[in-house]
Amino acid sequence: MDFLPVLYIVLAVSALVFAVGVVITLRGIGKNVAHLTQRLDEALRQLEMTAEDLRKTNSIFRGIVINIDHASSNFAHITDGVRRFRGVVDAATKVVDCSIFPTLIGLAGLFAGIKAAVSSIAQRISGNSLKGGSGNE
Repeated sequence: MDFLPVLYIVLAVSALVFAVGVVITLRGIGKNVAHLTQRLDEALRQLEMTAEDLRKTNSIFRGIVINIDHASSNFAHITDGVRRFRGVVDAATKVVDCSIFPTLIGLAGLFAGIKAAVSSIAQRISGNSLKGGSGNE
């Protein structure tokens, strides 16, 4: 029965390594999401500034071109669409930050708790089996 304590130790270490791996992976994912969000935010700001600049330029030529009012309206819709898209990206980022990451971190905690429970049970079983074996002899 010498293999049981070794098996319990291997199981406990593997559960711990798995939990650490999950946490490291989640950190990497979080950093990547933050980096992508920052880059997307910068790109959307540049697009908004470009759309605003185009709308200002169009307002100068309003008296010259008859259909410039329609084009300006289209640029306003584009700017609003970009702002709405940015709002959707911000909402998605908040959902990830507020619900998915805590859930995954909770799962990592659950694995750590299971590891501790398995370790405790293994110690009790191995301790009881040694006491029971030595008491019968």
